[in-house]
Amino acid sequence: MLRAGVNLRLFTWVLAAATAVYGAIAFDRISTDSLRANVTWLAADQRQGRMTPSPGLEASADYLAARFQQSGLAPGGQNGTWFQTAEFAQITPQLNDFRLTLEARARRASVGPRTVTVHSLAGIDYEQEPILRLPDRPPPGSMPSSLRDIAGRVVAGGENYASPAGLHTLETRKPALILLFMESERVPEEVPFLMEADPSLPPVIRIYNRAAANLLNHEEGKLTLHVATPVRHDVALRNVAGILRGSDPAVRDQFVILSAHYDHLGMKPPGPGNRIFHGANDNASSDASLIEIAKALGAEPHPRRSLLFLAVFGEEEGLLGSGYYVRHPLIPLARTVADINLEQLGRTDTSDGPEVARFGFTGPSYSNLPQIMAAAAKTEGTAVYRKETADDYFDRSDNYSFALAGVVAHTIVVAFEFPDYHAVSDEADKIDYANLARVDRGITAGIAAVANAQEAPKWSDSKAARMYREADN
Repeated sequence: MLRAGVNLRLFTWVLAAATAVYGAIAFDRISTDSLRANVTWLAADQRQGRMTPSPGLEASADYLAARFQQSGLAPGGQNGTWFQTAEFAQITPQLNDFRLTLEARARRASVGPRTVTVHSLAGIDYEQEPILRLPDRPPPGSMPSSLRDIAGRVVAGGENYASPAGLHTLETRKPALILLFMESERVPEEVPFLMEADPSLPPVIRIYNRAAANLLNHEEGKLTLHVATPVRHDVALRNVAGILRGSDPAVRDQFVILSAHYDHLGMKPPGPGNRIFHGANDNASSDASLIEIAKALGAEPHPRRSLLFLAVFGEEEGLLGSGYYVRHPLIPLARTVADINLEQLGRTDTSDGPEVARFGFTGPSYSNLPQIMAAAAKTEGTAVYRKETADDYFDRSDNYSFALAGVVAHTIVVAFEFPDYHAVSDEADKIDYANLARVDRGITAGIAAVANAQEAPKWSDSKAARMYREADN
C-alpha cells in the first residue's frame, strides 16, 4: 500500500511538471456565466429542440462555430471552414408492391411487406441471386476468412449482425445487400428516417419471419426481390470542428478529439403544454463545456498534441454524426490517439443520488485513459467515480463510433441517468453551473494529461475490449 501511494505522488508530481512545461491551463477562463449563457441559448424555445434536421439544429451549428472562434480555435472543417458537411437523405420506403422470395433445398418462402423494414436509398431488383449465409455470430475482433470476400454479394445473417458493431463489420466489407433475420418482434419505425446519401453503403433489409430464417439456416440459397424506389428528400447536415494546434513538433500531428453531440429530440406533436425537448443537460451542458475547455487549453503554450473539438449532429438518431466522421475523418484515424466524448455534465441530481465534484466514464476498464484522466482531475479537486453498470453505457453515445474503428474512446458523464432524461422538462434552469465549471476544470486537466503524455492511451487486455483492440484503424 505504501508503494502504491508513493507511485501516485510521483505520478502527480510528474503530471504537474509536464503541465508547467507543455501548457499552463488557464482554469480561470472556465466561467459559470459563460456556461449558463451558452446552455440557455442552445436550450431556448427558439431552437425548438435541435432535431436532426431542423432550423434549430442549423442555428446551433452556426452558434457553436462562432463560439469556437471566440475561444481561440482554428477552423477544423472542410476547405478552411468550421464545418464538415454530410449529405444525408430522409427516406420513406414504398412497399406496396414489395416482393421477396427465398429458395433453398428445393423449398421456398415468401416474405411480405408487413414483416420487413427496408433501409435503402434506391429501388432494388434481384432475380435468383445467390445468397451467402454468414456465421451465426459476428466475429469479436479480427475478420475471419469467411467474411473477407463478401464485396458485391448478397449476404444474410442473424440478429447479432443488427447491432452497430455487427453492421459496421459488414458495411466496411461492401456487400451488395444485407439481409438480417430478426428474432425480436417488428416495431413499426417512424418515417421518414435518415440515411447517409452514399450509394456505396449497402441496403439493409430486416426480416421478421421465422420460416424464412429457418429456410436459410446454415445454407446458401437464392433471392428474388423487388423494392420500389423510395420517396427521398436530401438534406445537408453539419459537424462543427475546431483545432487547437499542439506545441511539440514531435507529436503535434497526433490528435486528441473532444466530442459532444449538439442535437436533441425536437418537439412533441401539436397539443397543450410544453412541447419542446430543450435538451439542456442532454446535451447543451456538454456543448457549452467544449467552449470553456477550448478557452482553458488555449492558453500558451498549448498541450503537446493537437486537439480537435468536434460537435456532432444526429446522436439521438443513431450516432449519425460521429459515424459519418469516422467514415470520413478530418484527421486520419491512424493519427487520432483518443476520443473523449462528453454527455450530460450539467445535472447533479442523478437517479443514483447526488453527484458533486466528480464524473464517471463509460467502459472504465476498457483502456488506461480513465486512469490517466482521473489522476489529473484529482489535482483540481475533482474525483472520478465508477458506476457499477458503466460498461452497459459504452455503446450508447458517440464514443462508440470511434471505438468500433479502433480509436480509444470513452464517454464522460456526471449523470448516467437523471429525472428529466429525454423529457421536455430538461431545461436550462436545472443545471448546476458551479458544479459544471468545477467538473470542466477536472476534465480539462485530464485532457491535458492525455495530450501531454509520452505514450498514447491504449486499450486494455480485458475480454470486453478485445473487439475494439483488434479493430481496423
